[in-house]
Amino acid sequence: MSKILSIGAALIAAAVGLVAFWFLVPRAASFGMFQQEGGPNIARLAFSFVSTLAGVILGSANRQLRQIQAAGTSTIQDVPKFLSGVVRSVDLWLGLAGAPIVYALLLQSTDGMSLPGLLLVALENGFCCLLIVNAFVGRSEHALAAGGAGQQTPPATK
Repeated sequence: MSKILSIGAALIAAAVGLVAFWFLVPRAASFGMFQQEGGPNIARLAFSFVSTLAGVILGSANRQLRQIQAAGTSTIQDVPKFLSGVVRSVDLWLGLAGAPIVYALLLQSTDGMSLPGLLLVALENGFCCLLIVNAFVGRSEHALAAGGAGQQTPPATK
C-alpha cells in the first residue's frame, strides 16, 4: 500500500511541476528555446524536464552506490531493497525539490540549443542538481550569517 502511495505522490509532484512550468513559460515569441510561432514548444519543455528528473534519480542512485562501495561492499545482494532505498532517500527528494530551480536556470542558459543537446545538458544538470542547490543554499546561509549577525566570518581553514 505504501508503494502505491509513493508512486501516486511522485506522479502528483511531477504533474504539479509540469503545471507550474506551463504557467511560467513565456507566451510571447522570443529567441532560442521558445522561438516559433504559436507559443512555446511544450513537448520540448516536457522532454527536457523529464530528462532533468531522470538525471536527479540517476545522481541519487550513484551517490547511494558510492556509499555502499565506501562501506566495503562490492555487490548488491538485494536489488529491490536497494531501489527501495534510493526511492526513499532524502538525497533523492532534496534533488527532486531542487529540480525546478535547476531547470529554470537551464532554460535561461540554453537559447538556440538543439533538442538532443538540451536533453543531454538537462540530464547532466539533474545528475548534479543537489550540488547546484547546495551551492546556492550554502552561499545564502553564509551571506545571512555574515550580514545578519553583523560579524565577519573567519576565513576557511584546511
